[in-house]
Amino acid sequence: MDSAIRRMYGWASRHAEILTVSMSGAFIVAAWGLRGLGLGTEAAFRGLMTAAAVVAGLRVAREAIGRLLARQLSIPLLVTIAAAGALWIGEVWEAAAVTFLYVLGGYLESLTLAKTRAALKTLIDLAPRMGRVKREDGIQVVEAYEISPGDVVVVLPGDRVPVDGVVLEGRASLDTSALTGEPLPQEVGPGDQVLGGSVSQVGYLEVRAQKVGADTTFSRILYLVAEAQDQKPRVQRMLDRFAAWYTPLIIGLSAGLYLLTRDVELSLTFLVIGCPGALVVASPVAVVAGLGHAAGKGILIKGGERLERIGRVDVVAFDKTGTLTLGRPKVSGVEAFSKAPAWFSKVDRTGAIGDSRADGRAGERESQPAGERAGEPAREGLAERWVTALAAAAELRSEHHLAKAILDYAREQEIAPVEAREWSLLPGLGAAAETDYGTVLVGNRRLLRSRSVSLTPEQEEAASRREAAGQTVAFVALGGVPVGLIGIADPLRPGVEGLVSDLKSSGVRKTVMLTGDNEKAARRVASLLGIDEVRAGLLPEEKVRAIRELQSAGHVVAMVGDGVNDAPALAAADVSIAMGGSGTEVAIETSDIALMTDSLTRVPEAISLSRRILKVVRQNVVFAVAVVFLLLAGVIGRVVFLAGGMLIHEASVMLVILNGMRLLRDDRGRKAGHSQRPEAQAERT
Repeated sequence: MDSAIRRMYGWASRHAEILTVSMSGAFIVAAWGLRGLGLGTEAAFRGLMTAAAVVAGLRVAREAIGRLLARQLSIPLLVTIAAAGALWIGEVWEAAAVTFLYVLGGYLESLTLAKTRAALKTLIDLAPRMGRVKREDGIQVVEAYEISPGDVVVVLPGDRVPVDGVVLEGRASLDTSALTGEPLPQEVGPGDQVLGGSVSQVGYLEVRAQKVGADTTFSRILYLVAEAQDQKPRVQRMLDRFAAWYTPLIIGLSAGLYLLTRDVELSLTFLVIGCPGALVVASPVAVVAGLGHAAGKGILIKGGERLERIGRVDVVAFDKTGTLTLGRPKVSGVEAFSKAPAWFSKVDRTGAIGDSRADGRAGERESQPAGERAGEPAREGLAERWVTALAAAAELRSEHHLAKAILDYAREQEIAPVEAREWSLLPGLGAAAETDYGTVLVGNRRLLRSRSVSLTPEQEEAASRREAAGQTVAFVALGGVPVGLIGIADPLRPGVEGLVSDLKSSGVRKTVMLTGDNEKAARRVASLLGIDEVRAGLLPEEKVRAIRELQSAGHVVAMVGDGVNDAPALAAADVSIAMGGSGTEVAIETSDIALMTDSLTRVPEAISLSRRILKVVRQNVVFAVAVVFLLLAGVIGRVVFLAGGMLIHEASVMLVILNGMRLLRDDRGRKAGHSQRPEAQAERT
């Protein structure tokens, strides 16, 4: 019996708000019902209305007393005074109405705020709780917090990755939408980084844990979203200061009105109608709804207090490499200055230069025309393959990003490097290697000049043509004679087509590229994207100086970078927007906006959403203030009375809440143009 009572008490405590609303509302309905049917006496009507006022009023009074003890003259205090006064003068219906409508409004407000926090709740629900850890005695399922850095975690289809780590073995397709907002799964394999909270759709993975528990990216996102939703924009802090003197002002004016008119009902009505309920929720609902919606799309806006700065951005500056481009150079073409020698023609048929093991497979390959071998890349001409084989030989020991591009290209084309020895890496120039056929050089013009290698006018023209197209040129020489060149370009990031026009549509007046790359490469990218201004060849401190110049000209500048190499420029900008996919840890911790994906379409979306949040907040504030002043004027003019005025008051609160909830909707029509851009841009690059 005792346990049943405790369970009932616990249930009632958890649902106290809805029980209060239901009981008070039931008493009011019963009172009007009995009067309408002529079944009850006046005493019964007054008794039921008093009961309704007491049931709802006790909850309001408890809140008012709690805030009063904390030295806050709050809105519940106004309602409590008004309800008590109405009961004192015998206006039981007004007392019941004012308390019932207040608790009903509070309940509806709590339901709405709970919905606006749905994005955060969804993230919390997606937090990994268990993991499979590989031990000496087999695979054990443990709590996520028990996993330590260095443990090997096994991920099966349907599992949620419990740690941040690197894939050791296996391949899988991971759903990362909770982290990045990207609907398409991510394919991962050995060497790839994975984030905790991702869900395996298919495949098998063994992951070496690097970050666990509260250190994972997922946990930091949870913390930052919760923190951001609790932070107040400047307009909300202004409203908080306003409420501190508004409540005593309304109480004083109500008392003054009574002294002038000796009309208790008029002064009580003025007191209640003066409650700025809509003004109280004008900002929090919009901010929580907007930031929660953004977080669900992989856009982390770091708190309401940063919204004003984001909303005033009129210049967006971009880094080039790794931001507008992929940051992974690729060979765009090979040109040979002479024919390949006879010895190369013979060994290239085996597909392995310097390898005498020409087995039967070589004959099979030669029996099929190039391009008809299923799944193979198109084969370059023999002279171009010779240039590539020489370049790959010299770059074998280099870790330079251009060397990687050449070696990757040779691998794709199935071109084996010429056998080499005695490699020399020449910083700022290129690389060299010794072969049986002479010294191979791969690098820039300065390397050739340092080794007294001259280019003909035709060769210079070929190089200049590629450089004018924004490519980096690597010259290849053998035995002191130029034999060809390799053009290397950094492809544009998929999805950047239309980026500038989208930014202009979101209110940005000017776009600027700040890059350390050469002028021609920078201008090529800028011309493709329509960027207004290019500043190339900049050192990190020169990027900062460029941002300061824009700010001194009166602009509010947002800087978009990877959060690592661009840290000084990001810090100098009014608003920093970091690409989370390429610099996740630094980006999340230091930026104003962190994009949990490397899709640049999120940049105009983040700016537009910030402006929409501020616009809704301002709409709510103007509407709430107008309603309060109109109602107070109606009270003084004796055309607005307590019950009706309170009904209008609560309706205004709900309209403000519903207006804020609009930010939960996805503005799909405005973003429809993005759906086909990534594919189209990928084809162009």
